[in-house]
Amino acid sequence: MQIFPSGTNKPQRGFTLLEVLLVLVIGGLLVGAVATSLSEGPVLRKSGREVAASLRHARAQAVMRQQPTLWKMNIQEKRFWIDGGAANAERSLSPSIEAKINTTSAEVDAANQGGIRFFPDGSSTGGSVELTHNKQTFKVNVEWVTGRVAIQ
Repeated sequence: MQIFPSGTNKPQRGFTLLEVLLVLVIGGLLVGAVATSLSEGPVLRKSGREVAASLRHARAQAVMRQQPTLWKMNIQEKRFWIDGGAANAERSLSPSIEAKINTTSAEVDAANQGGIRFFPDGSSTGGSVELTHNKQTFKVNVEWVTGRVAIQ
């Protein structure tokens, strides 16, 4: 008569329930952290593009109307607009964004408000606007000779 062994001496393979749950919790935390960091970037990028578009619009108005046009920003209230433009053209930045404007002293109205002036030939007083959100910075530069607006 043959005898068949009822068990094997091989060690068990697989994961315990505790190990699986631990991996799922760590994975969930990582996905949450990545999703949060990815969602903050577009806010800054969108704001940078809005500021750049507004500056380009001010330059185009100056050239088209053949008269100087002033683009203004209030960094405390986080608002920007084209001086003398339509009342509904004023834009606001997200409250979480920090703003700085670097411009000539002639275009500074107060400690928290300054502007960039565009001239009929397309040139400008020059300057830059820095937008910062969670240690990321977008800089919108305006060249004084050409009035060209570029995002860095």
